[in-house]
Amino acid sequence: MINMKIAYNLLILSILVVCIWFVYVSVDSKAYYRKIYRGILWAAVLMYLNRLLAVSMEQDLISYGEWMLAAERLVHYFLTLAIYTLYAYFIFCLVGQFHYYSRKRKIAFWSVNLAVNVLLITSPWTHAIFYVEDGVAYHGKLFFILILTRGIYALLATVYALMKRKLMIKIFGQSIILLAVFAVIQVTQFLICHDETMYYSTLIVNIIIFLLTITMVEFYKDSTTELLNKKAFRQFIDREIGKPGNEAVYLIKLKNYEYLRDNCYEPSVMVLVRQLAEYMKEYSMLSSIYYFEDGKFGIVVRQKDRFDENTFLDRLKERFCVPFELNGASINLTLFVAVLDVRNGKINKDNFYRYFAVCDGLKYRSNELIEVVRSDSFGIDELQRYRNIEDAIERALAEHEFEMYYQPIISTQTGRVVSAEALIRLTDRLMGFVSPEEFIPISENNGKILEISEYVIDSVFRFVKENDIAAMGMEFVEMNLSAMQCMDKNLTEKLQYYIHKYDIDPRRINLEITETATNFDEHRLKEQLLDIKKLGFTFSLDDYGTGYSNLVRVLEYPVDVIKLDKSIVWAAFTDRDSFVTIKNLISMFHDVRRKLVAEGVENEEQMITLKELGCDYVQGYYYSRPVPKTAFIEYTKSINN
Repeated sequence: MINMKIAYNLLILSILVVCIWFVYVSVDSKAYYRKIYRGILWAAVLMYLNRLLAVSMEQDLISYGEWMLAAERLVHYFLTLAIYTLYAYFIFCLVGQFHYYSRKRKIAFWSVNLAVNVLLITSPWTHAIFYVEDGVAYHGKLFFILILTRGIYALLATVYALMKRKLMIKIFGQSIILLAVFAVIQVTQFLICHDETMYYSTLIVNIIIFLLTITMVEFYKDSTTELLNKKAFRQFIDREIGKPGNEAVYLIKLKNYEYLRDNCYEPSVMVLVRQLAEYMKEYSMLSSIYYFEDGKFGIVVRQKDRFDENTFLDRLKERFCVPFELNGASINLTLFVAVLDVRNGKINKDNFYRYFAVCDGLKYRSNELIEVVRSDSFGIDELQRYRNIEDAIERALAEHEFEMYYQPIISTQTGRVVSAEALIRLTDRLMGFVSPEEFIPISENNGKILEISEYVIDSVFRFVKENDIAAMGMEFVEMNLSAMQCMDKNLTEKLQYYIHKYDIDPRRINLEITETATNFDEHRLKEQLLDIKKLGFTFSLDDYGTGYSNLVRVLEYPVDVIKLDKSIVWAAFTDRDSFVTIKNLISMFHDVRRKLVAEGVENEEQMITLKELGCDYVQGYYYSRPVPKTAFIEYTKSINN
């Protein structure tokens, strides 16, 4: 009998040691709740070491005095209470991000535990919880407080977990139910058998259940952020979306992520992403936060959650007002937040992923620190068209359905075609003509813009190679560079490749950049443009007047031509102040040796006035719309000859 009790306790102790080894060796232990779990395991080990001491004294294997028995009982009660309290804290932190709550809440949580511990420590003298007389330990008058406290901690945590289980991955929700069942068995068993060894053995079963659960949860965790991953998100959506109780799904994207990924040291970027993950958890105080990779986060909110959207967004804004440190440099970051309202049933299992994909693909529309869009701002028709355009882009890339058009740029002094802007067009066999204003933003968001850009570069270089534009009277062909291309660290090498591939003079190609490109890393952009300038290319700044550039800022970039946007050109003929503005712009840019192109010229009056103001070139429907290559060549030859 003696050997059986000792062997039984040693067996449980060995199981606990294996669990500890497994947690430290096989399971990543960075997450906060795992630290608490390790604390539970260590407390259980100490408890069973103490149990071995108790059995040894009970069977007279070692001699002991009353002080030793009192110490054993004190340690035993202290550790059992610690296990239950840590279990509750573990659940609250895992399910409800309790570790991010205010200090007052945490003090309130631990105060009951501390009060009972004070009663325990003073019990050898006060006999409140227990006392020892004549070598026997007895329960004190307030022993029920210890039992009640342990029960309350266990009950509150289990009930809370059961209430929140739908927000967790399926395996964890099932484990919570299993844990509740074993807790009932544990209490029933003790009430019937009054066997503490069996009672705490059931507690060990619960600990092992959690160990196995945490191990399986690793398949649903993102290793970088410790948040739930895309698989866990899909499992929740497939199981719960459309059911009562769900309120909203938030998609949060780091706008600068692609640039950071392509141009910064990867481990530093991952440190930044982990910081963002911590902010998401702290500011939302929810367990149902997901990381989808590529700087994208998801948050699921239920109606019962203590989540306030305004407070959450305000705290994010406060943090994003301060630059982040990356590789010793300060960098400003911005977020895009899409809110999918799932309360009214409009978004359900059948269409959720379509809505989510559209939110993911929406073009950023502002430079605000936190840009917020909502699902009720677009409908099913817009969703369907978005997806159809994505399909059309895929077909055009695979089946070479894109086509280059050219719009002539006319010299105001000679009336001859001196240049042309190369513009990509898409006429899909299913959708017909698709405007660049639609497919360019979509391709920028889904990453296809780089493939489209390769097609444009190759087509324009081939056009210059196959057609003697100098003999046609043209100086160069303008080719647009997207903001993403401007940030491409391999752009210089790509352009060098095409120079050698087609053996052309790079001065025959003018590269257009937009003002939006200057909103990214200005230092890197300037360096990139200077490197390309050394190859012999010239530059134009497109859409001047639509952004925030001023004369001083423009002069910081190696641009040779300034293209005045059609909006300020048109305004000059309807408003006197705008006319004075464009007149002064032309004069100022000439003073700093820049040539100007006025876009959007649609009638003779505009052309004559711009010529009188000294504008160098004009472009617009007054002369020609963008036309296919063959039609452009014929037009140019007819004008210039």
